[in-house]
Amino acid sequence: MAIKWKNKIEKYITIAGFVAGVIGLVYFGIYAYQLVNARSSEMLQFLEKIF
Repeated sequence: MAIKWKNKIEKYITIAGFVAGVIGLVYFGIYAYQLVNARSSEMLQFLEKIF
């Protein structure tokens, strides 16, 4: 890698932070997707009641 770390601990902290960030984004994406799906199904049921 192009980044120069002072020691191995900094390297591992950086990698751990990056991994945690990626996992966080994935979890947020899944949560947002489920939220949107729940909302869209509710909207469809609401529209079915109207028509």
